Amino acid sequence: MSSILTNVNHTQGQLAQTGEQGRVYIPGVLATTNSSPKVVITGDLRLRVAESYAARRPVKGHYRIETEGMQEPLHVIWIAEGNVLNHTVHAIDVAFDVRGTPAGETLTRLLTAQVTDENGQGCIVHSSVFIQISVVRDDHPSRVLMLDNASP
Repeated sequence: MSSILTNVNHTQGQLAQTGEQGRVYIPGVLATTNSSPKVVITGDLRLRVAESYAARRPVKGHYRIETEGMQEPLHVIWIAEGNVLNHTVHAIDVAFDVRGTPAGETLTRLLTAQVTDENGQGCIVHSSVFIQISVVRDDHPSRVLMLDNASP
């Protein structure tokens, strides 16, 4: 056991050497990195849909990634709790099936992007968001008609 600890201490001493004025030198890219790379998913995070619309067709959302500290070209794997309509490296369109959801209910769906920079050879960053889909009551048709016919 003590020989293992001796080898670890010897190896650590080779990786980090004290230079002039007490500075620590760490070889490689890690020493020059000032911040961590970031990925943020933006888009239709809160959707509201009328009950009658939700009964007939899926609700569509559009999402994009914004990156910081990552090098192009990017390799992106999208993971969606919904049907992917189309996607590019930086954007995705998703259809969420909310049929049978009554008015007053809010559904939550997950969208994740796994982004690797330098064409899949670099840093890997995961980003996820929750998408809230609220199903609301339809406006009463006679009330809408009365508002349209109201005199100024």
